[in-house]
Formats: sequence, C-alpha cells, structure tokens
Amino acid sequence: MASPESTPAILSWTSHPAVEEPARNLIVILFLAITAGALWLATHSGYWVVLGVVVLLVGVRQWFLPTHYRLDDTGAQLRILFYRRRQEWARIKRASADRRGVLLSPFPFPSRLEAFRGMYLRFAGNREQVMCFIQARIEKGGR
Repeated sequence: MASPESTPAILSWTSHPAVEEPARNLIVILFLAITAGALWLATHSGYWVVLGVVVLLVGVRQWFLPTHYRLDDTGAQLRILFYRRRQEWARIKRASADRRGVLLSPFPFPSRLEAFRGMYLRFAGNREQVMCFIQARIEKGGR
C-alpha cells in the first residue's frame, strides 16, 4: 500500500448523490410520496403526514444535500449542512469499501454496531485516491 509520505496531507471532496445519480431520485421521491399517502390513509391528519415526511427527509438528507468530506493526518471528517462528524485514525480498525464508498469502522470485524459507530464516506470519482489515503493512515497506526 501507499506510504503516508506518498499521499497528500489533506484530501477533501464533495459528494451529492441526488446530482450524481439522478435516476435514483425518482425512487426516493416515490418512497416519500407513498409514505405520505399511507400516513394520510392511516390517520387522516395533515399534522402526522407532515411530521412523518419531515422525519424521513431528515433521514435521507445525505441524499439531497451535498456532503463535504475531509481526510487529514489526524482523522476523517464529514460535514452536511450544520452537522459535523469526525473520526480519529487511532479509533479506526477497519475500512470496508464497496462500489459507492468506504465504511470506516472502529471494530476489527464486521458488527451490527458499525452503522452507528462507523463513518461512511461516499466516493465522488476518487475511489483509488481515497482508499490509498485511508490505507496509509490505518497502517501508520500499526494496524
């Protein structure tokens, strides 16, 4: 793998799935509309429909809003609107990549808690660069 000296000191990028994968927007919007309709049929209350849709929009905010990622020598950070989250390299035990991104996990083996304690970074056409950066930092920590 790449050594920390051969990778940049800071790597940052922005991912905006709604712009990068416009065909999937229809699925997300259709899901929101079906849920709103089901809530209306179940409650006949505009209050519950609005509340339900707002809760779902908060849950899928990373789809509709751009997410800014920053990797440096101390850790990984993601920022979306007013929310910031940071993971230090010392806490990361494993990086699991898939087609769309990489999960930075504090567990050495797959765990159901990864969704809550890990951090998922979406690629934006920079998969190799991100993976080299991450592997260099994880190896530097002695893992």
